[in-house]
Amino acid sequence: MSIDPGKNIDQEIGAWALKVDGSSTNERSGAGLILKSPEGFIIQTAIFFGFSATNNQAEYEALIAGLKLAKTLRIQDLRIYNDSQIVVKQTNGEYIAKDPVLAKYQALVQNYLALIPKTQVIQICKEENSEADNLSKLVQNSSDLNFSVYFEELQKPCIEAEEIMEIDNSPN
Repeated sequence: MSIDPGKNIDQEIGAWALKVDGSSTNERSGAGLILKSPEGFIIQTAIFFGFSATNNQAEYEALIAGLKLAKTLRIQDLRIYNDSQIVVKQTNGEYIAKDPVLAKYQALVQNYLALIPKTQVIQICKEENSEADNLSKLVQNSSDLNFSVYFEELQKPCIEAEEIMEIDNSPN
């Protein structure tokens, strides 16, 4: 999907904006996400992975963490921004996830997307995603972050923790 350069991609009226990014190196893996309400309230989250992950897996972990947060907050209209071409195109059905691990991630993402009435997944350039990218790289421990950033540590991939289980879509 292309974005009109004159249009403010951060927010559409009534829509929440979620920017996600995953990062994986030999030294560390993590995710960063920034969720912004239509009124401008911002939730920043940094997630440290206590497991090894590829870059694509880290991107999916970031996306799923953001979708879980959106589900918890009962968000009805969400614009998701990510700089990973593979994850965005797989999520939008333009690419098929041939890797069996990424296929599991993709199935879990689709389960979460089905719980939010109105979603749009948009690819943005790395520069437009720098805040989420920075959070994904600052996750060695919570002391690396300022007090306004929520810090979480995951010991295993979400696809192992959830095993593509039936996601609770009850109103609570």
